[in-house]
Amino acid sequence: MEHKKTLLYICTNDGSDMRINKELRTLSSNFAITYIGIGQGEVFTFGKQYCHSFHLIKGKRNNPFTILKLFLKLIQLKLAKYDSVHVVNEKLIIFLYPIIFHKHLVVDIFDSIFLINNKSRNKNIFLKKILYAPAKTLLVTDENRKSLMPDFAKHKVAILPNYPYKYEGPVSEKQNNQLTILYNGWLGENRGTEFIYKCLAADTDLHVIMAGWIADETSKKLLDHPQVIYKGIMKQDEVLQLAATDCDYILCVYAPINENNINASPNKIYDSIQTRTPIITNAEVVVAQFVATNEIGVVIDNYYHFDAAELLHELRIRKNQFVFNDTLRTIYTWENVEGVLLAAHSL
Repeated sequence: MEHKKTLLYICTNDGSDMRINKELRTLSSNFAITYIGIGQGEVFTFGKQYCHSFHLIKGKRNNPFTILKLFLKLIQLKLAKYDSVHVVNEKLIIFLYPIIFHKHLVVDIFDSIFLINNKSRNKNIFLKKILYAPAKTLLVTDENRKSLMPDFAKHKVAILPNYPYKYEGPVSEKQNNQLTILYNGWLGENRGTEFIYKCLAADTDLHVIMAGWIADETSKKLLDHPQVIYKGIMKQDEVLQLAATDCDYILCVYAPINENNINASPNKIYDSIQTRTPIITNAEVVVAQFVATNEIGVVIDNYYHFDAAELLHELRIRKNQFVFNDTLRTIYTWENVEGVLLAAHSL
């Protein structure tokens, strides 16, 4: 029996991230995966089942001491023995540079440090040339984010979209006498918490279901609100079913504070299509154009300034008026794009 090739997967996540789970599942078909990440424990390590070996460095992912422990673990794992290496985001390359030069390196950039710091395209070109030099392939999530990469690196860029697996589960008819918004994923002040607070203050009959990672104290306090139910950290298939059966809208707003937010490529857009659950987004983000063109949700004009009562009234009226195109459901699936990931790691 032929042995699988080996792959080392390096990130600062504990194995619960939806994109990382999809990548691990796909890569496990061709590789025996050794995973090294950062987390407080293995409660939500959904991706562990796809790995040959699984290592978590305990600590906070932005703590230099934690990164040092990860670096030392990589030395112990002997990088050279792996056929391919997959690194999530550029930040890790900065810390791992002394040992990251490898015969086959793929870097998946879905939270770019350069976009977070408003340094897109050819800004900080010298640093980008250093960081991207070891990579054979740079993965980004869409054409727009590819256009934000530096010119010299575009020949290395492949597009691996943030699509979910095709949803074949139940879809419930929306009830006219209630309004429930799903707020899931990375739960933070600049990704929806401010929006939810405004809406809750404007409507005592609004219900909010939260699921995902609590990013700050303001969002943590939201869990105690009587109109809010927190479901914890969930697998993507569980979130899809929750959206399809219990929710009227999926919240997908981003404070336009940096290029990373403005050019976000959220899986929620495609979760909306798969579950036939309309999206709520804001006009400042690029994906709002896709939402408006395909008529899959409501676009608010301004993230900071909107009439919450008026918006909620509109959401109630329109929630059963959206017609989702089955062609879109067929196109925007992980099954259609996972070959990009396998091709990036082809040896």
